Parts: sequence; C-alpha cells; structure tokens
Amino acid sequence: MEQSKKIHHGWFVFISLSLMFFAAVGMLGNTNGLYLTPVAKEMGWSRTDASWYLTIYMLVMAFSQPIASRLIYKVNPKILLGVAMTFVCVATGAASQFYTKAAWNYSAIFIGLGQAVIMYLAVPIILGNWFNKKYATLLGIALALGTVGSAVANPIAGQLITAYGWRSARLIMSAAAWIISMPGILFCIKFRPSDMGLKPYGYEEGQETKAAAAPLTGVSAMNALKSPAMYMVVLLAGVVVFYCSMNTQIPGYATSVGLATTVGAFAMTVLNFANMGGKVFLGWLTDRIGFQAATLTALISGIVGAVIILIGGANVTIFYVGLIFFGLCFASLTVMLPLVVKGIFGPREFGKIYANVTMVQSVIAAFAALAYARIFDITKSFVFAWQLNIGTLVLGIILLVAAVKIGKSLKHE
Repeated sequence: MEQSKKIHHGWFVFISLSLMFFAAVGMLGNTNGLYLTPVAKEMGWSRTDASWYLTIYMLVMAFSQPIASRLIYKVNPKILLGVAMTFVCVATGAASQFYTKAAWNYSAIFIGLGQAVIMYLAVPIILGNWFNKKYATLLGIALALGTVGSAVANPIAGQLITAYGWRSARLIMSAAAWIISMPGILFCIKFRPSDMGLKPYGYEEGQETKAAAAPLTGVSAMNALKSPAMYMVVLLAGVVVFYCSMNTQIPGYATSVGLATTVGAFAMTVLNFANMGGKVFLGWLTDRIGFQAATLTALISGIVGAVIILIGGANVTIFYVGLIFFGLCFASLTVMLPLVVKGIFGPREFGKIYANVTMVQSVIAAFAALAYARIFDITKSFVFAWQLNIGTLVLGIILLVAAVKIGKSLKHE
C-alpha cells in the first residue's frame, strides 16, 4: 500500500526530459536567429556568411540521426545525453570567443552532433519506455516546453545582447541551459523502468506474464525499409516540414501584402502560442482518438490555415486566425510524426525507423527557407508558396491514409 502512494519515477524522467528540451531547443536552438545581425555587423560578414553555420549544424544533425538512434539504445543515457548537452552548450558558448567563419562552422558540427540526440530522438523514445498511459499527451507537453523556452529565452537574450553585447549574451545563455538541464540528466533519467526494477506508468498487473514472455513487438527496421509504408511516411514528414518551414517567411509575407512590420512581428508570437497549445492538444487528442485521426486533424488544419491567410489578404484579424490553424499543423512536426511512426511500425525498433524519417526531415528543413526565398524572387509574391503548400498537404493526407493501410499488413514480430 505504501509503494502505491509513492510518486512514480516516470514523472521525474518526464520533468528531466522536458527541462533538457526546454534548454537545448528552446533556449539555444530557437534563439540562433537573434545573433545573426550583431555577429554579421561586428565581423563585417554578409548575412549569408553568418548563417552558414546554421545550415551546417542542420545537415550534421540530419546525417547523424541513424548513428544517434543506435547509440540511444546502447549507451547509458546519463553519459549520452550528458555529452550531447555539453556539446551543444559548450560549442554554442565557445562561439562567443570566435573571430573567424571557420571557427563558427566547426562549432556547428558539435552542435549538430549534440542536437541529433536531443532534438528529435531522446524525448519520444525514452518517454515511451516509461509511460503506457498518457504517453502522447505527455509527449506534447514536453515538446511544447521547447516553444515555451523560445518565448522566454528570446526576449531575455535580446535584452542581454542590448545590455552586454552578443558575446556575453551567448555565453550566459549557454551556461544557463547547461545548469538547467544537467541535474535531471545526471540524477533522474533512466532509459527504461526495468533499469530500476520498475514497471511503466499505467502498467497493469495482468500484463506481467505476457510482458515477461515477449519483448516489444513491431516491424524490424530492415523490414520497414523494404515497405512502401516507410517511404510514404518519409514523404509525409517532408510535406510537414516543408509547410512548417514557411514560418520563416511569415513576417515577410505580412509586409508583402501591405501589413505593418509590427503586425508581422506579433504574428510570430501568435504562431508560437498556437504551436505550443497545438502540441498539447494533439497529444491529448491522440490519446483519445488515435494517431491517424489526430494527424489528419493537423494536416486539415494546415490547409485551412493557408486558405484563410490567402483569402484574408491585408486583414489583420483574418491573418492571425489563419496563423492559429497554421500553428496547429506546425505542432505536428515534432508531436505527430513520432506517433505516426510508432503507430504504424510499433515500438520494437521505433528509434531506428524514426531516425530515417528525421534525417530526411532535417535535410529538407535546411533548404526549405532557400526554396521559399527563390519562389518569392521569381514570382514577387508568396501566393504560389501558400498554394504549393495546400497541394502538398493534400498529398500528405493521401500518404498518411495509404501508409496506415499498408502498415496493417506488415508483420509485427
């Protein structure tokens, strides 16, 4: 009776993973854009020169995913996540002392290696080991904290840059992120409950004999690669990340239709809140109606958002309403894609399979902004970009339905 009253250790794992994601992605990953202007100005670089390290870090992260997905199953998470977080924080902080483009670009390699473990893989994999119930809801909350971190860290970092310069700001933010994340990594995170002699949260006693007799079931990574369902899911991920990358063009779109610069700036706040709430909502929805219906909701929301934004033109209220729907689809990028992979292929080799998805996803993300910029340069408008996204999201719906149908015929071992 006394045992049942204790707080399940899974909740400490959840809090620790959430703080790690808050620090690595929210405080550091999502504040990178703030440094581009002051760095370029001080160094005498073009904005393209200053931005190259972001592309390098995204590409390193992308191509490190398959290796990271194997390490996460083999290496003690205290060591793996501790090293990954240290790579991200030290490389980000060290850049405060750099004066050459080469040094910045070398630091991007270490940031990419660290984020390869943290940004897409660690939270869904480890959290899934600890929670049989409420998994999707908690995944949504944990990932939403990355958006909270961005909302909190951007104004703080901006004030630090104004008061002390970008070098001091970068060093302070990196140190703070490391301090916030490391206690949970070192003292709370375990890869699975059995490492502590525990069962997952939501485990039912009647499952014990069955669980002891059989490991996790699902499609092997090798068989997944032979299935059309795998490539449909990869294409779906490409569709979603391409749509979500339109967020970098939101301020520019607002200006292009005659809205004030302040409207475009506030639009990012609206989008961040919609994204944050959308992650929690989609996780909650998945726990109630399943991953396919929840993902369809997100994709349809993206179409509705694009249509509303196009129809609204220079109407500020309609523009913001459209962004709320855009934000709900945006939330599916980190919440629904791992749930789709796990739902179709099962938990057996989820990390290995999902790593292939995130690798393609990261490559597309690295070049999507350039594609949108090129569309604008050619057409002198963002209209075609929105129309293209409506078409690709319709394709995404078809891919999802087909992948789920094919997935049902795959052998789960």
